[in-house]
Amino acid sequence: MAEIRDLDVMRPERHAMRLAGHEIDVSFIPSGITFDVQAVVSKMAELDQKKLTKGDNEELAKAFALGVELCAVFVSHDHPDLTLEWFLKETNVEQISALSDGIRKAYTHAYDGVDPDPN
Repeated sequence: MAEIRDLDVMRPERHAMRLAGHEIDVSFIPSGITFDVQAVVSKMAELDQKKLTKGDNEELAKAFALGVELCAVFVSHDHPDLTLEWFLKETNVEQISALSDGIRKAYTHAYDGVDPDPN
């Protein structure tokens, strides 16, 4: 009898957020947007944490802009009407913060089982 490997068990437990009546699954990053999400997360990692801690307005503005970009990139996969412009017009800082935190957690967990050096 052939062995069947169940790849469905590799998908994380669903965790959703609701925004403007849309349910957004923040537990899973679809492969089609992985590299777009990675690009934004990499830019976020380059932010000056000391300046952010001190409340530097320029660095805070960069962080916020990247948070909005991350939300728009992530959500556009399932909800193309939720664009960058929509997020800037229709959401507040707390919503952006909560959604981008959820996305970053999903991004981090997506690589939990990946061995960076398989050899």
